[in-house]
Amino acid sequence: MKVLLLLLPVILLMVFSCSEAESAMDDMSNDSDDTKDIINDAIEEINDADKLFEVASGKITFEYLGKWTGSETVWFDQYGKRVVIEQDIHQSSKNHNKVKMIWTGDKRTSYNCNYISMSEEVNSSENPFIRPKDTELSMFSHGDATQLSYSYDHIGDKMVAGKQTSGWKSKSHNIEGWIWKGIDLEYNNMGIIKKATSFESIKSIPADKLDPHESF
Repeated sequence: MKVLLLLLPVILLMVFSCSEAESAMDDMSNDSDDTKDIINDAIEEINDADKLFEVASGKITFEYLGKWTGSETVWFDQYGKRVVIEQDIHQSSKNHNKVKMIWTGDKRTSYNCNYISMSEEVNSSENPFIRPKDTELSMFSHGDATQLSYSYDHIGDKMVAGKQTSGWKSKSHNIEGWIWKGIDLEYNNMGIIKKATSFESIKSIPADKLDPHESF
């Protein structure tokens, strides 16, 4: 009995020490989980900021009307990080341009290809210094309705290529566009009208479209 009484404080000390250790481990685990959540939230915010469009991938066919005539086909994936655009446009009877823009997210593997420029055959390609604005597929500073309303007036909604679009008109320029998930499916820029005729769901950009040597 005396031995038990002598050992009791030691046993209690060990029990309390183990409890404190377990509590500390739980706190560390909770802190670790909280830290992971914070990091994951930050990564998600960064990824959201990198998303140019609100749809992951697709193929869009456009036609030009008005001052310009012709066609344009767009393939995109990774929410717009990668885009391929093929344009065959007559800006006038003597000005025919046929170009292909490949934006891979890496300037070293992205290309601006000219097949016909000013009605002359060119067949050249170069790495763009910066991302071509055309690959962003919008003439607008996109944001929510509140942000857009600073520079644009909402002019209603309508269906374009089977998609419900929101229409906006510039307060300072003769430009209006119909936006769907960050993409202008139709716009009128001072008489140059570009309108989507179809949207097709795809998994990713076809490999041959990313090849600058594959013309169209």
